[in-house]
Formats: sequence, structure tokens, C-alpha cells
Amino acid sequence: MARGEDLLEWVKPTGGVVCFPRMTAEPPGGTDAFYRRLLQEHGTYVGPGHWFEMPDTYFRLGYAWPTAQELDSGLAGISAALRG
Repeated sequence: MARGEDLLEWVKPTGGVVCFPRMTAEPPGGTDAFYRRLLQEHGTYVGPGHWFEMPDTYFRLGYAWPTAQELDSGLAGISAALRG
């Protein structure tokens, strides 16, 4: 997820190690395709919104990764999966 990712909006947390971004547009193929691409093509896993009684255009993102490189890789995967 590049800095200033225009396909997501979120409220910056004041503490903790998770956030709950919302997709600003339906990703190509829908949310099921997004989550499938994210995991299968980018090796990144997030908690889909339905786990939290929200639409799947929301997802839970944990960012307490062991390394900054792993976090950066996951964020880049999210950006790529949002675009198809």
C-alpha cells in the first residue's frame, strides 16, 4: 500500500497494531477476487470485513510485523491486489 493509497481510506489509530481500512471502490472482480489475489499472488493475508460484521470492502490490517521489509511487501501487495 503506497503512501497515500487512493483506493483506501482509514482513520489513523492512536494506539495498537491494527487498522481497519475501507476500499473506496469495488476492486476488479469484487472483494472475493481481491482477497484471493492478495493471498495467492502476493502472500499477504488480512481479516475480511465480514469477520467483524462489516462489508468486505473493509478489512483488518495488522502492522506489528517482525521486519519493516515484510510490512512494506504486504502493503505493496495490498495496493497491487486492489488494482487487479
